[in-house]
Amino acid sequence: MSGVAAGVLLLMGAEASDLTLAYGESSRPRICGAAPAGAAPAAPAGGASAWDRVRRQPLDQLCLGLARAQIRLDRDPAGTLTEATRMATDWPGRPEPLVLAARAQLRLGDAAASWGSWERARALGGDGGAEPRGDVSAAALRDAALAAVLTGHAESALRLYRRLVSLLDAWPDPRHVQRLYLEAAAAALRAGPTHFDEAAGYLSGGQVGATSTGLRAYAAGMLSLLDARRGAPRRAASVPSAPEIWRLVELVRAKKAPSYWPVVPPGEAEAIASLLVEAHSELDASELWDVYVSRLTGEAAADAAGLKFARDRQQRLRARAGGAR
Repeated sequence: MSGVAAGVLLLMGAEASDLTLAYGESSRPRICGAAPAGAAPAAPAGGASAWDRVRRQPLDQLCLGLARAQIRLDRDPAGTLTEATRMATDWPGRPEPLVLAARAQLRLGDAAASWGSWERARALGGDGGAEPRGDVSAAALRDAALAAVLTGHAESALRLYRRLVSLLDAWPDPRHVQRLYLEAAAAALRAGPTHFDEAAGYLSGGQVGATSTGLRAYAAGMLSLLDARRGAPRRAASVPSAPEIWRLVELVRAKKAPSYWPVVPPGEAEAIASLLVEAHSELDASELWDVYVSRLTGEAAADAAGLKFARDRQQRLRARAGGAR
């Protein structure tokens, strides 16, 4: 069977079953679906078959390429990027190839290029919104949010997470729902004091029904960070057990976070671990916090109030850790 024929079968199967891949990843792009209600019929009474609709679709090659690429994306992002670049050249007015390129670039570790592709895709919509014309899947929106997070676009990241928390049904694994809430809370914290209440709401959502001990500890650390930024007393009820805390510290230091943990900028997980471990070791807390302050200091768009808070705590920790030696 030829590649095109296989792609046609994939597209038809998706149309017939509304096939959905894991974590909100639709196998059928919107432009490749059936005509919307009220649209002019594509064929005389009696209707065209699925095969006829595919053959008559002006964007059939684009649809087939996008359908194949969604399956290939995670196992071959480099090849997917090559294909997305070709499709972007062939269909310069369409945002879908740029969205595909952005997702591949993120998997290849180039967040800056990924965000640039997202921005170009969004510009094709012409409305200045957070999403490209034609909408995208929940999984693609999360990729856009991660690209915004990793390139320091705090307000854009927060807008995208607001959209994502309205799409929680797209994430069947409860751990991924909790991860999304925690990423949204981190984005709200990063956006500054005016968004602290919003962060608290996301944290409440992330704590409900948490089944992973690692995520429970992570959520407790984020709650501690929120309280510390607000100047509020630490909530004793939210403090995890010592083994949970030390396990989180170990994973953060080893850069071996489970796949269902939130994705945050470098240094932010260290801040969370520092706040949790302080009651057990001020020296470890100081070392972890130094990583966080270093990241904030090198960030051009760092929240001034957040940086002052981080440096003040750094001085206190260093003084106490030095006296304990």
